[in-house]
Amino acid sequence: MTVEQSAAVLADLRRARRKQRVAAIHWVDALYQVYVTGIVSVVIIVLVSGWVGDGDVSAGALADVRDHGPAVMGLLVALAIFSGLRAGSRGGPLALEKPDVRHVLLSPVDRGVALRGPAWRQLRFLTAVGAAVGAVAGQLALRRLPGNPLEWLLVGAAFGVTVVGLGFGCALLASGLKLPGWAASLVGGLLLAWAAGDIVGSLPASPTSFVGALAIWPVHVDPLGAAGPVLAGVAVLVGMRFVDGTSLEAAERRTALVGQMRFAVTLQDLRTVLVLRRQLAQEKPRSRPWIPAIRRHPHWPVLHRGVRSVARWPISRIVRVVLMAVIAGLSLRGVWHGTTPLVILAGIAMWVAALDAAEPLGQEIDHPGRTDQFPIERGVVFVRHLPITLLVSIATGLLAAAVAAAPFGDGVGWGPALVTGVALGMLAACGAVVSVVQGAPDPVDTLSMVTPEIAGTRTVYRTAFPPALAVAGTLPLIAARASVRGIQDPPPVPAAVNVTMVLTGVAVLVGGWVRFRDDIHGFMAEAAENMSPTKAAERMAEERRGEEEREADVLAESRRIAGLDDDGEDQGAGAAKRPPSRQARAKKPTAPSTPGVRGGTSAKPIGRRRDQK
Repeated sequence: MTVEQSAAVLADLRRARRKQRVAAIHWVDALYQVYVTGIVSVVIIVLVSGWVGDGDVSAGALADVRDHGPAVMGLLVALAIFSGLRAGSRGGPLALEKPDVRHVLLSPVDRGVALRGPAWRQLRFLTAVGAAVGAVAGQLALRRLPGNPLEWLLVGAAFGVTVVGLGFGCALLASGLKLPGWAASLVGGLLLAWAAGDIVGSLPASPTSFVGALAIWPVHVDPLGAAGPVLAGVAVLVGMRFVDGTSLEAAERRTALVGQMRFAVTLQDLRTVLVLRRQLAQEKPRSRPWIPAIRRHPHWPVLHRGVRSVARWPISRIVRVVLMAVIAGLSLRGVWHGTTPLVILAGIAMWVAALDAAEPLGQEIDHPGRTDQFPIERGVVFVRHLPITLLVSIATGLLAAAVAAAPFGDGVGWGPALVTGVALGMLAACGAVVSVVQGAPDPVDTLSMVTPEIAGTRTVYRTAFPPALAVAGTLPLIAARASVRGIQDPPPVPAAVNVTMVLTGVAVLVGGWVRFRDDIHGFMAEAAENMSPTKAAERMAEERRGEEEREADVLAESRRIAGLDDDGEDQGAGAAKRPPSRQARAKKPTAPSTPGVRGGTSAKPIGRRRDQK
């Protein structure tokens, strides 16, 4: 069989398997899923877009959008290219099934033919997601910027598809060319630094700024923005051309890790997802810490271990934390100028950075057997890990505050920015601690099994509560903004401090929850057991059995003391005339065994007759 015939057979098998999967789904079920998904998506978009109740931007802000908007959007494009290059250098972006890697890619079939099908399917999914996110962003921008609603929707969707195409195409190209990790990080890092320098005006216009000009076409039409979709299409086609050079070892490793990550996401186990993502990114701690080790014996060993963990952060983790701080700072600037929904972006960015700060606590939770052997309670050990998490997260929040108050454009005042940075870092650390400590949900939950509605509510709570804590850290900035606008009486800084004091109480409550979490769970489990009708019936039955046994023991003891048997007669007088027991009557003496004959009542001889004499 030739290569072309093998490719044709493989394509036919895939089409048949796809038709079988589609045929297994009834068209009514498929239509219902599409209907529900569409309704939910439309409702979410309408609610979020309606929540943006801020007014139109001023003339000066509109001029800043025209001048700096392409550079800011270009930074997003550079970030997508950087992520795509790094993912491609590690065997991405495809995550194939293990049989495809073991059998299809090792068969006498053109590897490009085997990989382009999954690549096109993944690109279709990412394109749909990018278009949806871009359209939602355009709908939100319409609330504050002038322009036609249809133009904002179309431009937002086109820009989202362009970002996805550039990132995915660069990932395919880096994977097909087997680009080393250091080269991908260098090229992507230089492009990212160029885009950031273009925002502050210290560097000339970056290539990504011309692509970012597409995002603000309803405000200012720049013909160079049309080059973005063209470049995205070229990147995808070139990546598809060289996709056959993907490494088998990297593909198999990525397949195993991505499969485990999907399973962990299904179980809502965030800690396992973080660990697997670091393995997928080949992010390992430094063998030599950034800070030399302390030779003397530390007085606070738990805090010392946390410091040593942070001192071994790889450069990729440091860059990620700094990038999250920059995103949070830019979002705070947008909130200060009236775009209130950016508090969600700022809170989520700081929460992601705080998850890295909570790594020492996560390492402690990953080894529950070790904490059980400590001479102190586990909650005490967890609480002693909180200071280093708070310090690193607050330092990240202060970096975000510096970006928000940086002297370019119209920034936030230094006073509100610093107070908000402290509060944002503190609440982001609380959200990260809650995410890490709560772990995966219990496999068996009696309350959720009895009432399924509670299970859905608890799932939403477990997922949304930690990021919501981080988002709440932006409340001091909103209070300071209200003071500047004359809505509140206190000056901006005291208004922000007042809200921060309340948020400090929330942080104290989170610390108390970490300390007494095991006791609280034990108390709740005992209360649930006491409220269970089945457990109550079992306890009553056990108590009755215990009372009967105690009464029988007391009666037997009293008869023994009185010297009476079970019939009330004297034991000494009744012993002579008592008949033999049933066991004694049933037991009969056995006849002695003769030589060569089996014991008991059997008379069957053993062996030959001449051996029995």
